[in-house]
Amino acid sequence: MLEKIRKFPIIVAIIALAIGYCGIQYLPYDGSSVMQMTLVRVLLSAILIGIMILMGAKKIFAKVKDGFGFSLKSCIYFLIVAALPGIGSVIMAIAKNNIPDNWLMLEISYFILALSVGIFEESLFRGVALNSTLRKSGKTRKGIWAAIIISSFIFGTFHVTDYIFGGSYDLIGILQTIGKILQTGIFGVLLCALFLKTRNFWGIAFAHAINDFLAFQALIFVQNATVGNYVKSGDAGVQSVILYGVMLVLYIPVLVKAIKTMKQVKEPEYGMFKEK
Repeated sequence: MLEKIRKFPIIVAIIALAIGYCGIQYLPYDGSSVMQMTLVRVLLSAILIGIMILMGAKKIFAKVKDGFGFSLKSCIYFLIVAALPGIGSVIMAIAKNNIPDNWLMLEISYFILALSVGIFEESLFRGVALNSTLRKSGKTRKGIWAAIIISSFIFGTFHVTDYIFGGSYDLIGILQTIGKILQTGIFGVLLCALFLKTRNFWGIAFAHAINDFLAFQALIFVQNATVGNYVKSGDAGVQSVILYGVMLVLYIPVLVKAIKTMKQVKEPEYGMFKEK
């Protein structure tokens, strides 16, 4: 039975993506409870890791130390850039004497949430989507890059599905959508390259978690802040377009790093899933 399933990795990827999307959209939680958001992602992560193990990717979870430091070191520039808005939120809160009384507990809660998000999204987009596509296209260098671009595009699009399926489009909204897909997609390209270089799932999952934890600082220190609302309206939308433009320029070194890392990855590269 498993051998038959492993012969259809793209179908497995589609099913996994559907599970991930529907889980986030429809599992019961109100969106304001950090604990509930964490539990949903822990549940989804367990399902996705189970799928990967059944598909033959057990080894990527056994490697903990090898390549872990390399992944984090390679993400330092990206994380510094990602930290800037969070640092600004903290500075503003200190200047306005607006630090929450329970800030330490909030930091711990959001760090745990960030870990669950990192593991969930890496399981889905690098673990399943990338490896499934590589099984079909990894024979050549162009095919490997195609798998990276496809999985990274899906990764970026996943973050703006609410707007895409919302049915109401305008120029500012479309520009923000494109900006978010590109911004997140570039990070995805780097994570793909690091995964293929190190074969270490935990390194990229932790780097992803740190990135999200830095973004969560706005939720801790700025009143009425939202993380996840990537497409805004009005003046906030215009400012968001400008911000995405600036971020994309700052992400050029991230893309360069990914390309350099990929030069160390040999072809063919069929990913971690096994047909036998």
